Amino acid sequence: MIRLFRSIRQKLMKEGKMTNYLKYAIGEILLVVIGILIALSINNWNENNKNTKREKAFFVNMLDDLKLDSIRLQEIKSILETAVRYKQFFENYMAGKQTDKDSLNAHFHKQYNILVDFIPNSTTMDELSSGNGINLISNPVLRRKIVTLYNNYDVLAIKLKTGKDKGQSIVNYVSQKVPNINDISDSEMTGLLDDRFYTNQTRMNYLITQLEAVENAFKQCLETLEWIKKEINYD
Repeated sequence: MIRLFRSIRQKLMKEGKMTNYLKYAIGEILLVVIGILIALSINNWNENNKNTKREKAFFVNMLDDLKLDSIRLQEIKSILETAVRYKQFFENYMAGKQTDKDSLNAHFHKQYNILVDFIPNSTTMDELSSGNGINLISNPVLRRKIVTLYNNYDVLAIKLKTGKDKGQSIVNYVSQKVPNINDISDSEMTGLLDDRFYTNQTRMNYLITQLEAVENAFKQCLETLEWIKKEINYD
């Protein structure tokens, strides 16, 4: 093809047909430009097609991650809801609104003998974050939702650790007041409820703050799940 073009160009120059030569030259340039544009379009289409497939693969994997996250968040939420109920029982008792002293020992342990931590399944997010792969997510709203969710996961982990530390400090304090923290008598428990430091620490034991953080993360996790399902037409 190149030889044919060269032959035609040389023939026109020898014949002195400059006008026809210029027309031909312009036409040849246009053909080259069109060829380049077509090649670029095909390359862009191939690249977009590969990115679309990679995006869907990430979404499928992230669905699995977020499903596991939602299960764990639901478990933590349930544990903290129970702990908050026992905290409210204590506060009612301290305010004179609760007269039943039964199971005060159990109520103590239900508030503080809880081990809640949250480690999100972030393998897919880590892959997206490396090399700016997060831009593969073509929907900007969903991209922001995913980034916000994992940022909130970090906040949640800090609040859960803070709550655990505060709870442990109260347990350590009570350990100095009773012979056996695993078997606190009613009289010992009543004495603790007269201890100003203990009661104030119980009021500020961070359980409600933790619960609110978990509820927020759980809600966002479910919302993000639904958005991803819609993106990949997942049933």
